[in-house]
Amino acid sequence: MQAVEQPTSASELRALAWTTLLVPVCTVYARSACRRLRPGCPRLAALFPTFLVFIYLPCLFNSLHLRLLSTFFHTWLATNKLVLLALGIGPLHPSLPVLPFVLCAGLPIKLRADGGHHHHPTDKSSLPVADLLFPCARSFVFLTCLALLHPHTGSLPLYAVHYLYCAQIFLTLDLVFSSAGLVAAAALGTAMERQFRAPLVVASVNDFWGRQWNLMAVDLLRASAYAPVRARWGRDAGVLAAFLMSGVLHELLYWYMTLEHPTGEMLLFFTLHAAFHVAERWARAAGLWRPPKAAAYVLGTAFMVVTISELFFGPFIRAGIDVRMMQESAAAVELVRAVAKRLIIRPLGPVSA
Repeated sequence: MQAVEQPTSASELRALAWTTLLVPVCTVYARSACRRLRPGCPRLAALFPTFLVFIYLPCLFNSLHLRLLSTFFHTWLATNKLVLLALGIGPLHPSLPVLPFVLCAGLPIKLRADGGHHHHPTDKSSLPVADLLFPCARSFVFLTCLALLHPHTGSLPLYAVHYLYCAQIFLTLDLVFSSAGLVAAAALGTAMERQFRAPLVVASVNDFWGRQWNLMAVDLLRASAYAPVRARWGRDAGVLAAFLMSGVLHELLYWYMTLEHPTGEMLLFFTLHAAFHVAERWARAAGLWRPPKAAAYVLGTAFMVVTISELFFGPFIRAGIDVRMMQESAAAVELVRAVAKRLIIRPLGPVSA
């Protein structure tokens, strides 16, 4: 099976240019169509071409990092938001002004529940920059450290290495999401909700998937899978539907990243977590599962690391995705180092002996 080609500066800049053009065009068209059509089949038919564009966009990229982010931004989030818009629900509404609509459709951002009102410039506690700039800087510093540490992880236990992989995924997504939120907050003058809340230590499967990890995706899964299934078949069926939908989307991600047939392990991983999600809630309600806080963190984090290592990372590692992504990270660090050296050292001139 053909693998994804190696990225070049020209190929990725070309892909970014097309993406920068197509995403606003598709979202402005979707807003215009939905202002004229009623929710339901008319909107779905009108928006169907945009779904195809967003599904294709990740294929433009050869960088696995950019392909992953495009899959999440466009194939998952943007398409899901537009499907919900076509049905008259979800975070988008055709009455939104053009710029907020385009940014909310094309980026993983969510206005704060207070309505995203403009904040007084002297109220430092509510400035959007204060909320997002520190996570950007923190994630960048730790990602740089992980990239430098990777060549020296050969002697570490497998689960320790995979925990570092989890940290890299979290830091990468947090950096990208916080950066996107920072740009949107500056453009709109409103504060954005954070999408992650300390997911590297887990005390509860319910808390991890409901309150700690990728809250934008959680909200969309709740609206598109959980709520309609729960309304008909109950809460547990709704939970299973949401996890199954997430499993299918991750199988799609595996195809985008490897161009190989999905293995089903992503679906198994999310089915297992759905079962533990329901079982944990039942046990808590019956008073059978109330461990001490420290024990809950140890057991919860161990469960997440082991299941992620065995079922989630396994297919990607066998396809060599982890090695290639680490190579891309190391190349990015070297690029940043070279640019910094050129910007800092060159103006100072050569140091005299």
